[in-house]
Amino acid sequence: MPLPQDIANLLAIAIRDVIWFKDRVYDFFKSNGVPAVILKEVRGMLQEKVPTIKIVHHVLGELEKFGDPGWVTTKKLLTSMRYWKDLQSIEPDRKLKAEKSLAALARACDEYLQEQAFRERQERERREKEMHQSRMKRSAISALDHNLLQSLRDEFDEIYPMTDTQKRGNRFEQLLNKIFSYYSERSEGSFNRVGEQLDGLFYFDKHCYYVEARWKKQKTNAGDISRLRDRAVSGFGGDTKALFISFEGYTKDCLDSLMGRTDERVLLMDGGDVRLVLDCQIAFDVLLAEKQMDIVRNRRPFVSGFEILAKLKSSEES
Repeated sequence: MPLPQDIANLLAIAIRDVIWFKDRVYDFFKSNGVPAVILKEVRGMLQEKVPTIKIVHHVLGELEKFGDPGWVTTKKLLTSMRYWKDLQSIEPDRKLKAEKSLAALARACDEYLQEQAFRERQERERREKEMHQSRMKRSAISALDHNLLQSLRDEFDEIYPMTDTQKRGNRFEQLLNKIFSYYSERSEGSFNRVGEQLDGLFYFDKHCYYVEARWKKQKTNAGDISRLRDRAVSGFGGDTKALFISFEGYTKDCLDSLMGRTDERVLLMDGGDVRLVLDCQIAFDVLLAEKQMDIVRNRRPFVSGFEILAKLKSSEES
């Protein structure tokens, strides 16, 4: 999403008047998450003594090419400058000009961000209502709760940048169980049994599902899937299924080894699927049912939520 030209101009002027020094301009971009490939271009432009305002517009233009992640970074740049507090370090002869530039940006920025937040909320609630309509076709669903759905998104946004992998994994597991609780007919959360620990257990479409969740740098391999399958096969109480959620996805060897199985009872999801659910592009229970249908019909070990969503939209249009 492009930043309006008037806001982009005010942002560029404010960065020039407030930060001023070239190295600090570079550090400002870096601290706000501008991708390394753009930072490399910025470094070259600084060495060539390109004016700061031109550099800012170049960065904003390049961020547009990154889609939604680029838009997130653009908003960080905008809000960081809007709420700039370090006026004491500005030289006295530049301070008045810098203050005026910040004030002009603040006036325009506040109105723009409020309008943007309103539009985003309208779009989000529109998607939530559409998602809810698809869930109305299913039985035993919970009442639509905009606040709860927003809290799940907020919690994910808190978890995503965590560097402590163990804490991130634990929080991810807790978040998933909240998702299961909202979308499934019954959720029991994580539990321990003699010799094993499961990240979740929920009931959906007359089946109990064991859950294994992974958020590691490595993709999940076939051995991990096999262990969860064995647990489901030996599960006491009937035809137990399983759901493996690997945020980083699955190795090619893993998917190749699962291709064409006729006795598979483990469904696979990845981080992209989780993000679609949190963004209310598709409800978790609808996604799970579509994955089950695909594995029965096509014997594919994994079909992405993006492909399922495209198929559902195509079916609605035809």
